[in-house]
Amino acid sequence: MTTPAQRCPTCGGLLAADTHSILPPDERLTPWMIHDLPRIAWIVEYRAAELTEEERQIVHDATTRMLHALEPDPSDA
Repeated sequence: MTTPAQRCPTCGGLLAADTHSILPPDERLTPWMIHDLPRIAWIVEYRAAELTEEERQIVHDATTRMLHALEPDPSDA
């Protein structure tokens, strides 16, 4: 029996065995990824009352990860 390929828990895309990204190392974020963020935020704000606790945790975890990724890297100083 073969082991199933690793998939991104968010989008389901295949993950390379040696990386933890759905994007190749030399590929930048595509414009739709960035431009969808305000729309996603608006939907979450508008429909917040309908979110389950699990969905709220997913939103919280995702925003925390994105904000952490934008913090300056101390090793770059």
